[in-house]
Amino acid sequence: MKPFQLYLCMSCILLSSCATIKPEAPVFSKEVITAPPAVVSSLNIPIQVDLSSYFKMAEVAVPAQFDGSDHPCEGLRYEYQFLRSPFNIAGNKDNINLSFEGKYKIKGNYCAKCFNQNCLLPTPTFSCGFDEPLRRIEIAYTSKIKLLPDYHLSTITNLTKADPTDKCKVGFVNFDITDKLVKEVKAQLDLLGKNVDSQIQSYNLKPYIVGFWNKLFEVQKVDEFGYLNLNPMAVSVSDLNMYGSTLSMSLGLACTPVFTVGYTPSQPTELPNLIKNNLQKGFNVYADLITNYNDLTVLMNNKLAGKSFDVKGKQIIINSIQISGLGNSKIALKLDFKGSKKGVAYLVGTPVFDSAKNIITIPDLAFDLKSRNILLKLANWLLNDKISAKIKVAANFDLSPILLQAKNNLQTQLNRNLTDHIQMTGTVNSLVIQKIYTSLDSLLIRVLSNGEIGVRVN
Repeated sequence: MKPFQLYLCMSCILLSSCATIKPEAPVFSKEVITAPPAVVSSLNIPIQVDLSSYFKMAEVAVPAQFDGSDHPCEGLRYEYQFLRSPFNIAGNKDNINLSFEGKYKIKGNYCAKCFNQNCLLPTPTFSCGFDEPLRRIEIAYTSKIKLLPDYHLSTITNLTKADPTDKCKVGFVNFDITDKLVKEVKAQLDLLGKNVDSQIQSYNLKPYIVGFWNKLFEVQKVDEFGYLNLNPMAVSVSDLNMYGSTLSMSLGLACTPVFTVGYTPSQPTELPNLIKNNLQKGFNVYADLITNYNDLTVLMNNKLAGKSFDVKGKQIIINSIQISGLGNSKIALKLDFKGSKKGVAYLVGTPVFDSAKNIITIPDLAFDLKSRNILLKLANWLLNDKISAKIKVAANFDLSPILLQAKNNLQTQLNRNLTDHIQMTGTVNSLVIQKIYTSLDSLLIRVLSNGEIGVRVN
């Protein structure tokens, strides 16, 4: 070989061995991250309504004392006074039991034969409750209560009991005057029941619910993770329960809650009419947790930066690794190295979530095609599986701390006061990862949170 040819050959070999490896970076492909399907969740709102003032208004509308008389020319003549005590109220599910004690006194006489408005015979007299304790009657009503679709209460109240405890009998004609008295006051007692219905039906829950309904459309900030939109869509009501004069119920709000990274305003809609309660308890909320690639890069460099590997008599020292997104569910690892060769190379793979261990792995991690082509020419020994295997192990990321922090933060946001009169309480039972997406600068982890939520209106 001539000296010039030998020199040219040696120069090529030296240049080849000293050249810095700089392949083109993989191209980012923008992937549209589709929204998850809407999941209908329910918010259970315990509500208590004190109806005592409405019962009192019903009482006021009917006199506490009834006076009456009947003076026929012939037959039984009498006059009476009836007094009632205030209501006793007892509730049982959707039934209202109203009761009170009535007291009366009555006196009169009996004309056996009358002519021209004059009694022809002596008129024996009688009295009960005069110069002695008043006679007693037990009065009771039963009322069925329900909440109408327009948020008004409705009752149907019926007189169910009017039983004399102390009867008044007219001995000389063997006549029980008490039954006649009950018929006399029954019209007034029926009026009292109608007044109860009228007063209860004037109660409208809608003004209280509207304020809360509009409040649910406010977007809730959840620390640095994003924003929670509850998106209420329907209202239902559970069975009603009466305890004394207090009515208890639960309103069920059907929502399609979504957790978003960016702020998305929500416009309140008109409060819909009540529907039958057929919602399941609890909630399901999709949440997108953002993991910055810079944080993952730090974790990988803690494992690999400065590490050296010997492969077929050659040495490689890892200076650093930088992670970035490629779209199409893939990420790229930029490997900066020195040693027998220096430069950069790119590995590409698809993050996969291991639900059993709560870790992300990249099982298909391998050198990018452009990096592989240039390494085949300049340093094919770098393609040894030993290097990619070490990097693949270091690219396992434990998501348990992230999920735990997200769960705690979400639960904190579910337990707070929305207004001075509205308190929200909730428990997050689980966070389950549904899918992993890659963007240019972060890894998006879509989780489905499950738990229970309630709101108390004071």
